[in-house]
Amino acid sequence: MSMKSITRRLVCLLLLAAVLGWPSPTDESTALLADIRRPVRVETGAVGDYLDVLTGRGLDAADQGVRVESLQGDVIYADHFGGDTFNPASVMKTAVTLAALDRFGPGHRFETAFLIEGSVDGGTLHGELVLAGDGDPEMGTAELTRMARAVTQAGIRRVDGALVIAGTFTVGNLHRRDRVASHVVRTLARAGVRVPAEVRYGEPRGAEIVRRWSSPLSEIVFDQNARSDNPTADRLGEAVGGRRALEAYLIEEVGLQAGDVRVGRASGLGRGRMTPEGAVRILRQLARLLDGAGMRLEDVMPVAGVDSGTTRLRFNNASYRGAVVAKTGTLVRADDGVSTLAGIVYTQDRGPLLFAVFNRTGPVLQYRRFQDAFIRDLIDEYGGRADFDARAHRTAS
Repeated sequence: MSMKSITRRLVCLLLLAAVLGWPSPTDESTALLADIRRPVRVETGAVGDYLDVLTGRGLDAADQGVRVESLQGDVIYADHFGGDTFNPASVMKTAVTLAALDRFGPGHRFETAFLIEGSVDGGTLHGELVLAGDGDPEMGTAELTRMARAVTQAGIRRVDGALVIAGTFTVGNLHRRDRVASHVVRTLARAGVRVPAEVRYGEPRGAEIVRRWSSPLSEIVFDQNARSDNPTADRLGEAVGGRRALEAYLIEEVGLQAGDVRVGRASGLGRGRMTPEGAVRILRQLARLLDGAGMRLEDVMPVAGVDSGTTRLRFNNASYRGAVVAKTGTLVRADDGVSTLAGIVYTQDRGPLLFAVFNRTGPVLQYRRFQDAFIRDLIDEYGGRADFDARAHRTAS
């Protein structure tokens, strides 16, 4: 049934209710009406000025994508090629942030454990040594080495059964199965434990020797987004099922159209695709998920001009500091130069606005300056920075 048909039927029912003296519509009915209305379009002057600057520098307007919406999605303030696909670069990290938080929850701590299935006699484990995990993106060689030493401290020097990896396990910059398995075998050997070179995959089972917990997921994704950490994002992508699973999530759960998104890597490296409109939709879904946990976007993304990382030197003037929470993206070679910025800006007159600015085929450093000028103009046009300061909320929470 089309959206127009749904609208007509609902309006007819409400009119019939009024004629027959039925009770007035409930809050749910009113909310449904609000959901099915088309958003109002209010073109901001800032976007016209922004595009004039770009085209005045000889840059093609078709290589620029802009989308600005109210947090609720009921008003569109700017839409320039917002439905066209661009390479989002590291803005793709907002997608894996959403998928991971939705699957595991902000407070989730990833767990990794060594288990033994069998008996130990004279330093030999007659059975299986099981490495079980759920995809801890903080696991590095140092952490794995400490766990391997715990195996030797349990009196195990040799495994005559098998080394089994259960669940999702990645380490350092490694997330391909063959490379991860070889690294685990070598790390155990350096710690004094000989295991068969061939690694099997199975289910977690056996008695626990040692277990490690990660930092809370909210802290992991904040650090990932602030520093634009590619290995962490790619490993989180594996934890949610891989790039195809992430792509399916964005289509089936977030509502992006199949032709409007392609995940190359969860980090945004390579030639992924996303529309500015899709990036805003992801941010809105992320904001809603976080709101349910008493959190905001600034709890998982950096405050520009304040937090260390890729936005530390952006919007750091006193008039704008604390007003922008955003994820940057840069690819120098792909698509002849890609620069992206997406996030939320807190304005005095229009409240919080979600935005995505995608640029391609041009000078990435200049694009960043143009993006910043556009967002500053947007803030000025709508009454300046809101009294709300993103820094204060995160500190309080």
